[in-house]
Amino acid sequence: MNRVFYAIMLIVGVSIMIMPLSVPVFKSSADYSVLNTDWNGVSSFGKLLYSKGEITPVLSTYDSVNLGERKGTLIIVGPNLDFTNEEIVELRKFLENGNALILADDFGTGNEILEGLGLEQRFGRGELITPIYSKNHHYPVTAEIVDSDLSKNVERIVMYNPSVILNSQNALVYTPNSSIFKNNYGAFVIVEKVEHGNGEVILISDPDLFTNSLFRENEEFIKNLLDYASGPFYIDEAHHRDFNPYSSGTITIRRAVNKEFVFYYILLVAAIAFIIESGLWLRVLEKIFSLLLIFAREEKESLEEIIKSLEKDGLNRELLIKIINEIKNGSKLGGSHGR
Repeated sequence: MNRVFYAIMLIVGVSIMIMPLSVPVFKSSADYSVLNTDWNGVSSFGKLLYSKGEITPVLSTYDSVNLGERKGTLIIVGPNLDFTNEEIVELRKFLENGNALILADDFGTGNEILEGLGLEQRFGRGELITPIYSKNHHYPVTAEIVDSDLSKNVERIVMYNPSVILNSQNALVYTPNSSIFKNNYGAFVIVEKVEHGNGEVILISDPDLFTNSLFRENEEFIKNLLDYASGPFYIDEAHHRDFNPYSSGTITIRRAVNKEFVFYYILLVAAIAFIIESGLWLRVLEKIFSLLLIFAREEKESLEEIIKSLEKDGLNRELLIKIINEIKNGSKLGGSHGR
């Protein structure tokens, strides 16, 4: 019977160590959402952010989360909801405190931020046409990267129906020189860096560059881009009109077994079995009781010696014993029972 008990202890303990965990998964179908694992989401980008540091989705207005008091980098990809004046104030405070903003937009509400911050740059409204493209003319390609740090290990950048950045002052990436935008011909800026307060703003005129469908082709460029920023990272979900997080079941996480921990657990069970089966625990209890009896005996002997010593000094033995008994019983000297 005891063997069965010990076997159960081993099985239950080891099973708890290796038992997989079930964790709920939340998704969204909104364009450019970090919770969207489909082609139009940016979940792959979210994983990259997570590998570089802490990532926190921003699900409500900037003033409600006290963005201005935080440290790190805010990332806004494809916003299509308006920004309030209170949010602009928080964002300005965030940048003045030395933080960074990465804003990727084409035809959304990104210009509201640029205007609110008092910047001259704007995302252009119109179709960009380039002679170099990937799948078709909707996927223009460029390798005109001015910044050497951004171009590291990057062969090309693939976009999808991008816009351009107007009123540029510090361009980092251009389109090919033979591009056309609103009847204008030449190279147009698609990535720009702007200093604001003690912080900086990185503008990208194509949010699709971060989507799962183009992430593999742009991964090295995105990694280089993130070297401009530092965590923790805050990614804006509050300004996606169709943001609709929903639970899609669970994922199973299998835990790696620590062999050393399992060994010590088995050793513990074996020690418990040995102590119980050998009767060692009974002998230990006997020793403990023996010690208690010794202490009690010593206490009794020491009291007897004290009484004898006081008796030699002329005190009455019976009175001394009576006083000691009253002390043991909790009586007060001089009370109704003490005389």
